[in-house]
Amino acid sequence: MRSAPLRKLIVVTCIWGLVTGCTAGIPPQLAGQVSWNLGFPDIRRYPEAYRGRVVALGGIVAHVEAVDEGYRASVSELPFEPSSRYRPAVDQLPRGRFIVLIPRQAFSSDLRPGAEVTIVGEVLGAGMLSEAGVEERVPLMEERHINVWGPSWWPRFQIGVWGGIGI
Repeated sequence: MRSAPLRKLIVVTCIWGLVTGCTAGIPPQLAGQVSWNLGFPDIRRYPEAYRGRVVALGGIVAHVEAVDEGYRASVSELPFEPSSRYRPAVDQLPRGRFIVLIPRQAFSSDLRPGAEVTIVGEVLGAGMLSEAGVEERVPLMEERHINVWGPSWWPRFQIGVWGGIGI
């Protein structure tokens, strides 16, 4: 009968390991390579100055297209939530856009327009985005890791104290 508490301990430890392993948006081995003091506004202003630096950015995928080397995704950048999970804060306004190049073998079928993503990548310089005939110079990155988040658990519909409604 002494093995019942031991089994409980093993089961709880396994569940805890699975839950904590699934909640991080950036693998620990890559987190050590990220330039955490480098923010998107700096990269957006001078992308060539940060060529070769590894950064972590979050956002919502705006467009994905196939190119010769794999895929090219444009992402509307959002700051991270104030947690340690590195999930994009969807309640914030986008601060700009960037392009990420993804090799064919690293492409996830979940990566589609509207998906929330956390991307660790190397800054390659600047690239051009064209939308509605307007060319925009944006940061260009090469993907090292992409985490595609599932639907946000955060409520998007709120009722205020005095009857106000927000979406």
